[in-house]
Amino acid sequence: MSDELTAIEQSGSAGFEALGAGEPIAAAQEEVVEAANPAQSTKSGSVEGSANKPTSILAGEEGKESVGENEEGATEDTKPELRAPAEYVDFAVPEGMKLEGQELTDFKSFAREQDLTQEQAQRVLDFAGPKIKAMIEQPYKAWKEQTEQWWNQTKSDPEVGGTRLEQSVKDAQQAFVPNESNPFFKTQAEVQAIREALKVTGAMHHPEVQRLFVRMGKLFAEPGHLVGKPVPQDKQQTFLNSMYPTMNSV
Repeated sequence: MSDELTAIEQSGSAGFEALGAGEPIAAAQEEVVEAANPAQSTKSGSVEGSANKPTSILAGEEGKESVGENEEGATEDTKPELRAPAEYVDFAVPEGMKLEGQELTDFKSFAREQDLTQEQAQRVLDFAGPKIKAMIEQPYKAWKEQTEQWWNQTKSDPEVGGTRLEQSVKDAQQAFVPNESNPFFKTQAEVQAIREALKVTGAMHHPEVQRLFVRMGKLFAEPGHLVGKPVPQDKQQTFLNSMYPTMNSV
């Protein structure tokens, strides 16, 4: 029995020596790992092959760089064309507005900077035009409403309005007659300047301003003619007799 065991051990040792110590187990392990996940193979050939090839991450980056270069090249070759025309034609201006001269030039420059087509620029004008017009007219509208309110107050004022309004206007005109006796206006230029200021501001319609100039004008009004009655004949004779007593004896 001992001879048989010795023979088996010798034959086993010879088998191990032929393959190399530990190689059968290592080879078996490598085969199992490779079969389960080839990417994690520990064989020297697989490691060398993976070292010569880019990893999946690097491959992705290289692919991305390649795509980026292509996109950049495509962008340079196919730049979007400008939509703005070389020269805009006439625009349809909203009713009640004017667009000419420098204003028209400025609008065209704005449309070109925004790269607007003719149709897009026209839509901007159609939308913004009425709003700009309303903004411009708003101060004038407020001024007009205020002056109308003042003038209505003047017409109903008990001193200068009502039935006295016509005469009040005539009296006020006397204050605007420039001459040496007028302490307020010496020249026509002064009169014109104050009239323009009163007109632009609308103050000429204010009841207190009207009252002021009416009172001023009355100071400079020409005096009326003296009106009297003839002396009665008897009283006239009595006066003559007292002045010339000797005339009655002649």
